[in-house]
Amino acid sequence: MMDPSSMPATQLQGWRAIALQYAVQAFSFASMATIGLSLVVTSWVAAELGSISLVGQLFFIGSATSLLFSIFAGVIVDTRNRYTVVQSGQALRLLGGAILVSGFLAPEFLRLGLFAYTLFFSLGTILNAGAVEGIVQRAVAELDRMKLTIRVSIARQVGMLCGTGLGGVLMHNATEIASVATMIGLMLFQFVLIFVFFAPYQNTPSKTSINVILSWKQGLKAIWQQSQLLLAIASVGLFFSTSQMANVLMPGFVKYTLNQGSDIYGLLETAWAVGGGAMLATAAVQSRLLKSSLAEFAVLALIGVLMIVFASSRNIPLLVALYAGLGGLFALGRAICDGRILILARNEEIGRVRAATTMLISLFGMMIYISPTLLGLSNPTPYYIAWGAVMTLCGLFLIAFKAKRHLKQQEVA
Repeated sequence: MMDPSSMPATQLQGWRAIALQYAVQAFSFASMATIGLSLVVTSWVAAELGSISLVGQLFFIGSATSLLFSIFAGVIVDTRNRYTVVQSGQALRLLGGAILVSGFLAPEFLRLGLFAYTLFFSLGTILNAGAVEGIVQRAVAELDRMKLTIRVSIARQVGMLCGTGLGGVLMHNATEIASVATMIGLMLFQFVLIFVFFAPYQNTPSKTSINVILSWKQGLKAIWQQSQLLLAIASVGLFFSTSQMANVLMPGFVKYTLNQGSDIYGLLETAWAVGGGAMLATAAVQSRLLKSSLAEFAVLALIGVLMIVFASSRNIPLLVALYAGLGGLFALGRAICDGRILILARNEEIGRVRAATTMLISLFGMMIYISPTLLGLSNPTPYYIAWGAVMTLCGLFLIAFKAKRHLKQQEVA
């Protein structure tokens, strides 16, 4: 009997492949619910312990870790057994959760615990991302990957909705440690999914020694030679900068600009997730939203405009609606780009492609997260407006660039 790990993706269309697709959706739901809980708890606790600068420093550590470790993670994912890699990634995330619990139990070490948690959680997430995508590519035919990406994105948004909403409720009515305990429970659930569903799609690891520099040169060359893949990676970085900006500024915006508490902060984060889920559900039904080659760039420009309007507003109901819109556009743009990457990247290079994407996201994050500390910003509004203008200009530039290139290709044809 043929080993499933040696079979091409087009042959893996039986019940196991279908079960894996549902398992990946459940895994993504649990992962984003964990991140939603983590976002609400760590951001708010950091804002209470210090200020917007401490929140930025916390996320800066996460971005720096992602940037540095991605160099090795991309090669590890492409040359080692991805089933083992995803297990290791999940174990690192669990370790981070245990350290965070220790910080809450010993408040004098809480600040250190927040940074240690961010470090280990980031390491685990980097390993998981490329390894899971490599497993999915082996199980799902190319024509079905965009549809699966949308379903996975919906699961992510529902997970983020549940995580942020539950995080806000638990912090407002219970204790922070209750949120962390819930996070650990979700991580353990992911471990069950890994053991039960991912094993049949593990790849054969490389037997030779790894030349990290040479491997990365080959991966970057492959990315550079595919302009569509390169633009998809660049667009993912820009879309994530929207989320990164919100991560670092929203606690301070709510606490110091709006003079509101954790309940409003949790409501806004929940609105972001609701907006994302609603937009992705619409895209799943109206699939023409995904077919335009300029769709992600138009969404990028619109996000920038919405960021400016959001930062200029002070009415709570309007802010909730605008934040839901931002979450929806972010989710749609990210899903389109993730689908393109999953289609365009070769399976033997997916780890490095995902690592390159993570590195770009991390570079944006490092710039965004450390800026409040370097610039000494007390009012996040001008910062948010300025980045919104940058996003709009980038989106318009990419639309013009892609349209011009398309016209040249038509002239040649």
